[in-house]
Amino acid sequence: MSKSFIALCMAGLLAGLSSCGTKRNATASIDALNGEWRIVTVDGQAVKPAAGEKEAFIGFDVREMRIYGNTGCNNLLGGLQADAGRGTISFAQAGSTRMMCADMTTEERVLGAFGKIEKYEITPDGRMTLMTAGGTAVMTLQKRK
Repeated sequence: MSKSFIALCMAGLLAGLSSCGTKRNATASIDALNGEWRIVTVDGQAVKPAAGEKEAFIGFDVREMRIYGNTGCNNLLGGLQADAGRGTISFAQAGSTRMMCADMTTEERVLGAFGKIEKYEITPDGRMTLMTAGGTAVMTLQKRK
């Protein structure tokens, strides 16, 4: 009886230790979001600043679970929720400033895309793809240097 109990305890301990390792890897994956990412495409179309526009980007502050950035015209800010293990991401209470710019095309595309994003994936070449729940690419990002 005692050998069975010890074997059961050891199995439980090993399972617990292996899940701790998984948790550490998941945290590292969320940390990979950290920093500023240039918006390269939205819904498959390239994003290039028009004359007078700023570069559109999203910044992720994983420690504070916040986002910030620029849509090409206005500043962007909000909350961040991400689960690296499941590859899910969402933005809470996201908002932007309300300046009028000469060309609002990029702004409208970027803001419109935020409502569709539910998943993310970071590829080995340093790109992040933000996707719908079904896996359709909504936005492609490249880490800023």
